[in-house]
Amino acid sequence: MLLTHRVLIILLLCTLGCSSQSQPTGTERERAEKTAAPAASQKIPSESYKEILYELGAYPVSKLSKPYNNDGHPGQVYSMGQRKDVHGWLSSSWVDNNRYRTKSKYKRYGTPKALLSYERYVSFLDVETYQRTKDPLLFAIIQFTLEDFRNEKLEIKNPEDFLKVYHAKMGLDSLVLRTLKGRGLTSRMVADLYQQYQDPLLFHYLTPPEAGQGNYKAFLEHLLADQKIDAAQRFVVFTQLYQADKPTHLAGYKNFIFENLDQLPDRFDRCQMYAALVGIGDHESVEAVNHALLNDPIAQVRQFLLRELKRQNQFVEYIDTIHLLSLGKAEKCRLEPYPNMRRHQPDENILAESLETYLNWAKKNQTLSPQTKRKILASLQVISNNFTNSFEPRSFGSVQGPFEANKPAQDK
Repeated sequence: MLLTHRVLIILLLCTLGCSSQSQPTGTERERAEKTAAPAASQKIPSESYKEILYELGAYPVSKLSKPYNNDGHPGQVYSMGQRKDVHGWLSSSWVDNNRYRTKSKYKRYGTPKALLSYERYVSFLDVETYQRTKDPLLFAIIQFTLEDFRNEKLEIKNPEDFLKVYHAKMGLDSLVLRTLKGRGLTSRMVADLYQQYQDPLLFHYLTPPEAGQGNYKAFLEHLLADQKIDAAQRFVVFTQLYQADKPTHLAGYKNFIFENLDQLPDRFDRCQMYAALVGIGDHESVEAVNHALLNDPIAQVRQFLLRELKRQNQFVEYIDTIHLLSLGKAEKCRLEPYPNMRRHQPDENILAESLETYLNWAKKNQTLSPQTKRKILASLQVISNNFTNSFEPRSFGSVQGPFEANKPAQDK
């Protein structure tokens, strides 16, 4: 009997032992489930990134259903000589109409996409992963996210969420700064970034110092004295100090402009200095602007000045010079080339359109003297006659460059 009981006990212990080995404990089972869960749900990164790109309203070039200009680069989209796709994807701003897709494709994908939450957008700015992987699709995601915030004027709750893209130095510095301009980018941030990187882009984001910004003012004064930066950059710095305290800086500001104006090869820099002189408006400044209207070799500079005179409501001191321009009595100037620029006739006044716009604005002023009004009307008549005789209609046909017609794969 005793032997029988012992046999039963041994059999029972063996059964329990086998059971404990074949069935994991609760703790072991939970650990196994946690380990297996990510593996089951994990996706190939490129596939996940494609889903995010669609979520952002982007669209792959490979699936475009209309011909597009590739400028000799198959699989890439160009417009006015500039590439518009990012690593084979077009942003929502380029595909939210039926320019590149048939109506059926447009309806199927339902763009423009609904705006996402701030937190969802910010989660796409994964610069840490990009720096590690250099994945081109992740680059496109980050760029399109920044563009959405800039184009849609979305609220920026924390500028640091975006400055991390700037700090990553991944080629999107300018886009980050443009996105943050006027929406969280402070003068202190700009100063800190410049002290860290000496990035010339930051000169475009300087602002005049305000009361209580002693450290920022000192930063600007230090930059102004820095001979290692060029004259155009120092002019930007001087402009901020002048705007904050015109009486104190006027004489030095004018002298700086006159000393450096003729040494600036970039027309944009010259334009900014001339605009400052229009604003100062004393005798010397007016003479310098009139001289530029008649003598600057680049037509775009003269066109800019005509727009600037209109913007600053200036015409009395400049009307004689404008009349000479209308008669063609000025030094020849040339247009710096730009995409799709139309050809001009040899004797055509290439300033005609800008002059006509300015003069039509000026003649509406109620305080014009009879002599000034006659001069304006005479100038308009000359422009009208010459413009009609020499104008060559612009061609609005296809953009120059090869086109590519897609045969996209069937959507899955």
